Amino acid sequence: MEPLQGERVADDESLAERTVRAAIRAYRLHPFDAVDASVVAEVAGVPLETVERLFPTWDALLLVTYDRWAQLRGSRRVTEPSCTIDHVRLTLAEDVADPGLVRVLAGVVTIASSESRFSDLFRKRFEEYVEELTVGLQRDFDRGVEESSIPAYQAATQLLAVYEGMQIQMLVRPYIDVLVEFDRAVGTLRQGWKRHDVPSWDLDEVPVRV
Repeated sequence: MEPLQGERVADDESLAERTVRAAIRAYRLHPFDAVDASVVAEVAGVPLETVERLFPTWDALLLVTYDRWAQLRGSRRVTEPSCTIDHVRLTLAEDVADPGLVRVLAGVVTIASSESRFSDLFRKRFEEYVEELTVGLQRDFDRGVEESSIPAYQAATQLLAVYEGMQIQMLVRPYIDVLVEFDRAVGTLRQGWKRHDVPSWDLDEVPVRV
């Protein structure tokens, strides 16, 4: 029985990978809310029952698809980014070429902000990305590649806000060159990071000379 069980596991793994790749293709072809198990089954060329057996809940398939798609990002880059901001810009350029992933990311926000069964897992993905940016920016600050008077985690939050804002812009305002706007926004960010806060004075405690 063991060889047969092993073959079944291998077959299921192959079918699962095929299903996930079909889900990625489906999201590239259709709007986020138009993709369901039946659409994925059709794209994969497998029975609907197979998809439902491998992924009993839709959120489970969405989470695996999200992770797999995220792993594929940057896998074909010819040159390595010189800094964290350059890395984010390259990612945004990849988003422009593959808007289906951005539609999934936008849809996942709704799940992450809910109290559903998988919300914690999706929120964890966001936190992990913030941590990745924080580590990268701290490395850039330590190397002198970037100059900042604020902690790396604050800079990461600001950088992520710009990046995610540009993702939304590319979906709802496709006529905008988001890479040009990203460069402008990042220029403003960098200037703000360099600015040191001027201490505020409590005028009530300053002695008045007469």
